[in-house]
Amino acid sequence: MRRAILLILALTAGTSLATSFSQKDTPINTRYRETPEEAAAREFKEHTAELPPLPDTHSDGWFDIYVDENYGKQPKILLDSLQIMPAPDGSIRYILNIRSDKGYDNLTAEGIFCARSSIRFGNDKLSSYKVFGYGDTVNRRWIQPRNTEWKPIGGALSRNDALRAVLYAAFCEDGIPTDTRGLIQRLKERAGHYAPSMKRHSK
Repeated sequence: MRRAILLILALTAGTSLATSFSQKDTPINTRYRETPEEAAAREFKEHTAELPPLPDTHSDGWFDIYVDENYGKQPKILLDSLQIMPAPDGSIRYILNIRSDKGYDNLTAEGIFCARSSIRFGNDKLSSYKVFGYGDTVNRRWIQPRNTEWKPIGGALSRNDALRAVLYAAFCEDGIPTDTRGLIQRLKERAGHYAPSMKRHSK
């Protein structure tokens, strides 16, 4: 009799746990099927926006980005240019000035897209960046690049493009901030020469 009671209690507990468990939360999903609405909410659609006027490279508001002691250029980001695009885009836009070791300004208007997860589901967009315009400081205008594609951010970027790897670590790791104030705080914490923590954060 006692065994029968224990068996019934065990079965009841198992049923209760099964009810609260969702296949949606498992890495390998065998039963949950995403609805069309959920898939549409995750789909990336680039927001079309005009580029801002070409900024003054000697004005206030530029923040010095520290890459490493061997990086020969002087990269700066215009804090006032930071913005988070509305959904279903969600990328971060900004203006960079990658000043050469001889003092020549190289302006770019760019965007970084932070993927929601390092694991790709279906047609989810990977973390990537894109150049929207190159600054012509002589004629005071933006020049559209020939390659208008988003470039995936991965191991190759970290090896070949240390600057944007720093920006990715600042903006994307641990999830993107909810507003531009948060973006600026992240830059100061993770991308400045005298930042409180020079440790690279990761999920």
